[in-house]
Amino acid sequence: MATNQPDQKQLRTHFIGALYETLDGVVSPTPYFEITEGETVDVAFLNGKARLPKPNTVEINDIDLDVASLFYDDIHLLWEGHTGVGKSHRAKALGETIFGKDGYVELHLESGVFASSPTEPFTKSVMENGLPKVLPDEEKCRKYGLTVFEEINTGNFNDIRTMSEGYINISGNIARLRMPIGDTGRYKNMAILATMNPSDGLHTHGREMTVAGENRFLKLKAANGVAEAGSSQLEKELTGDLHGRFWNRFAELSGMNGEWREIYPLATDSAQFSAVLDGQTREFIDVALGYVGEDPKETHARNTELMQQGNVQPQFTVKDDNDYRKILQAQGTLKHGFVRRDLGKIRNLSRLLAFIKGVKSGTYEAQVNLNDVASAIGIVLESKTVTGTGYGSLMTLVNSALTTYRDLHKILNIPSGYGYRQAVWQSALNAGSEHGFEGYIHTIRNGMNQLNTEALNAAQATIKSRLLADLVVLEHFSTAQEADVKAILQENRGAMKAVEPFTKLYAAKKAEGSIYEHRLGSIMR
Repeated sequence: MATNQPDQKQLRTHFIGALYETLDGVVSPTPYFEITEGETVDVAFLNGKARLPKPNTVEINDIDLDVASLFYDDIHLLWEGHTGVGKSHRAKALGETIFGKDGYVELHLESGVFASSPTEPFTKSVMENGLPKVLPDEEKCRKYGLTVFEEINTGNFNDIRTMSEGYINISGNIARLRMPIGDTGRYKNMAILATMNPSDGLHTHGREMTVAGENRFLKLKAANGVAEAGSSQLEKELTGDLHGRFWNRFAELSGMNGEWREIYPLATDSAQFSAVLDGQTREFIDVALGYVGEDPKETHARNTELMQQGNVQPQFTVKDDNDYRKILQAQGTLKHGFVRRDLGKIRNLSRLLAFIKGVKSGTYEAQVNLNDVASAIGIVLESKTVTGTGYGSLMTLVNSALTTYRDLHKILNIPSGYGYRQAVWQSALNAGSEHGFEGYIHTIRNGMNQLNTEALNAAQATIKSRLLADLVVLEHFSTAQEADVKAILQENRGAMKAVEPFTKLYAAKKAEGSIYEHRLGSIMR
């Protein structure tokens, strides 16, 4: 049994420290991207080329991403790259080191009539009425900590779809792929890593994955770092007892002994990190998606329609100029825009990046900031490009959105951690507690007027259109519930006491129109 269990931060510190120390002699890290933070954030996709370290800059490599993904049950990485660049080698090294040769499973997907199902390692055959029947095997479903899907774009994706969601379904018989997290009553999902070759002339066996398939993974382009690494990779092989070496080192660092099925779920428990984003980061997601993933003119038109329903006419537009044309050209490499599943990817990747930065800095914390969200939006967006497209052009759009949003934040004097809409709403509640409903509405309209001025470029016009339209929705909701809002303002004076009862009113009344949830939900959180 595990003994002398340290606190959660110490546990992950020792786990990650022992893991990187063990992998150092086995895997050569390939630089993936570099995040430089300041007034803006720059995500430079390195394509295997390392750079000299600089202040306020963090280099993130492929090992960092694989290791960090273990801490988040709903992040599954899919590495796309040419044969021989090290995708499978790294996945096997991680599997053998943490879980041992019997604790992870490697599946080579095949297509055709005689192809086996990827669920086969988790099933058993029984005789029922004299006939063989395949059923999930509960013991096998708890046996493995990691599944590695090799060449995921060559086989049938149906079973992989359910496995990526944490279960298998055999003719209606369902079993979860997970193991208990100590005595918490919660479970750790089986980790998944996947690899694929690009569907190009060099890899004729592979095919382009469906959008449905890619949406269940975070697809990253595996760089070829051989020219950079050179002879430093010659001695890096899967030799010796990596599993024993890792867990012995972990025991030395932590004073904690136990089998991997006891300790691994505790060390990588996703509940240790908050999934909640603050008002500023949530607002940036809301305003950025309509600029970087859609035609800004269409986004502006959609928001204008809402404004006009509330008798507000925007004093700005998206001009059909060179700036706008460059945006459309960059977006032309996309297979498709953002979908619902991407919102979770952005949130989780933001947390993953914050976690990696915490490891690099030695804090081992995962406090998400605006730069993490911007980086995550850019990386998810880049993952949607047509096979063979280079990285970088779409991140330019994200930086444009970030710079514009930050400038507005500064000009409008919004406190750090707050979104503009959130700040206007709470200021309105404060004014309303002193001056009644009229003071409340006046403050919202004043917030609109501050936005409804000429825009300098497409990014500003698009972002302002979303913010302004959302405030129009807030005014409409408040007016529709005027009697209740007046009562809240009268009964809750000072120190922002009206926030909680107004939020409850919103929860009770938001079903009157889906627009309320879509436009006000992230303000009320």
